[in-house]
Amino acid sequence: MSAPPSDMSASASKPPPSLAPLPVAVVMERVAAPNAWERWQFRLLEVVPDEGAFGDAPRCLVDDGKVSRWLFPGHKVALVRDGSKGYYLNLTSGRPSWFVSWVVDEGDGGGGSDAGHGLLPTLTGVSLSYVEADRRMASEEHVETLPLPAELCEWLRQFTNAHFHPETRRKVRAQSFLSPQERERMTADAGPSADANASAPARPAAPAAPTLGADLNAELRELFHGDPHFRRSDGLDVSDAEVHAIEGTPTGRQRKIQQARELGLLDDELLDQDPPPAADHDPPR
Repeated sequence: MSAPPSDMSASASKPPPSLAPLPVAVVMERVAAPNAWERWQFRLLEVVPDEGAFGDAPRCLVDDGKVSRWLFPGHKVALVRDGSKGYYLNLTSGRPSWFVSWVVDEGDGGGGSDAGHGLLPTLTGVSLSYVEADRRMASEEHVETLPLPAELCEWLRQFTNAHFHPETRRKVRAQSFLSPQERERMTADAGPSADANASAPARPAAPAAPTLGADLNAELRELFHGDPHFRRSDGLDVSDAEVHAIEGTPTGRQRKIQQARELGLLDDELLDQDPPPAADHDPPR
């Protein structure tokens, strides 16, 4: 096992003097058999500057048999103009971050494995683009984040302000809000297309839908009141003439008690009583 150089503890916070790629190294932690379903578990710990003293191959920093820490050098973070939107989304997310992605192939005997040390992940990229991180996650890569130092946030902000131009959406005014003069002017501006539409053969007009008579409601009302089929009553309906004769009259109360008796809604005590006598006449309305 080898220890990292003394400058390893320094954070990758010093911005480069130009837009040249920023060399970085990644420190990850590996846990053996973290649970009954996984053989290995990997976690991102730190992104540090890489000044070329770490070599090119992964290096084991510490290993106690259960938990080990590994340094993955040789990665470069380059800012490109096409990625300005991803940088903008990263800066405006509320937590600007590093995006580190990797894959783990447990069936690979080499490449992702280190002889005598078990399985290691294969780092696929270190980026500052939110869009690139989303694309890698969509391709089923493992992506984790770490907070971006304030100095690098300023460096990224300056580049984004210089190269990112948000798309401005042009608001199209609805035709319903245009005056007739404006519509005619727009039609005149689209002269060739209008002439082409005019020269096109006219489509046959669709047959007009049959119009219903103005007295349709009266005909339906006459049919409803005249046909005996629609005049059947189930004993519970109330006609217009009976509305005022139900509430507050002996006849109405007698009818309600009689219907409740037929439906079995009366208590046993009321069943034993005789129904109320029918009134000879209703009180005047």
